[in-house]
Amino acid sequence: STMPQKPLVKNKKIDKKQQAANRHGKTPRTKKGNWDLAPKKPKELAAFKENKEITKAINAGNESTFAAKAQNAGGKLKSLKAPLPVNAPKGAEKKRSGAKAKEAAGQE
Repeated sequence: STMPQKPLVKNKKIDKKQQAANRHGKTPRTKKGNWDLAPKKPKELAAFKENKEITKAINAGNESTFAAKAQNAGGKLKSLKAPLPVNAPKGAEKKRSGAKAKEAAGQE
């Protein structure tokens, strides 16, 4: 005793999804890069922060190693941050403190 079933319709046209009404012709912005969303559980959050610090340290080490190799080869390797926009708020330069800002300024 099975239930009767209509035969499946072949070559059925599937309508495309309609564009969201409130988009007004704007294209959706694609988010690029890895999303660093911190976990909410305290144990996992601690591990996440520690992992991030380790990654920063490793990257800084790699950068200085390759900069030194480039220097010895007679060239230069500088990792520069993007220039500040013209209408940047006051004090934005202070936020860019640290090794990379000093390196960009020509100090070591």
